[in-house]
Amino acid sequence: MKWIIIVIILFMGGYTYLTLHFRKPNRSYEPYNDLKNRGQNHNLLTAGYQRVTLTAAEPTNEQPVESTVVATPAPGGIPEELKNSLFDQPVLPESYANLHAPASINSLLPFRVILDCTLADNQQQFVSAYLYVKNDRIYIVPEFEKLAGELQSRTRSAHVQLLLPGGVIKSGHYQVVLVGRASSLGWPLQVN
Repeated sequence: MKWIIIVIILFMGGYTYLTLHFRKPNRSYEPYNDLKNRGQNHNLLTAGYQRVTLTAAEPTNEQPVESTVVATPAPGGIPEELKNSLFDQPVLPESYANLHAPASINSLLPFRVILDCTLADNQQQFVSAYLYVKNDRIYIVPEFEKLAGELQSRTRSAHVQLLLPGGVIKSGHYQVVLVGRASSLGWPLQVN
């Protein structure tokens, strides 16, 4: 019996060492998600869009943003061409109450936008945000998801900070649209 216990201990020790030593450091291969992302990227590139993932957070102690932009209301919803290029349609906020963003930025520096939005119900939470660029149009699409089970947020509003890394957008004049379900906001942006 003691030999069986010794063999089990030696086997477990060797297996643990080999597993920890040769384990892949990054995330594992997920065929469904990887193929879906590749297909969506192919659709976006075919339609002429560049997609950039924005760093997003709900700020706790926010730094002020010099807001020089005057946003005008725009029709709600994702443009049809962009909508057809996306596999999964994002859950959008209903509308926007407040926006702080600069009207002119340096293309090499990060671009920060702070927004307040109204949600469809109390069962949504902020997940991520993407920026889509095509020619002289920029679409910022914040995405929300339903909370699991009976969970609810305290309010139907969200305060979100989006950060675009520098060096992503080329110099030029752009029309930016912050996409909402019922109503969106649009403003001109000068990138130097």
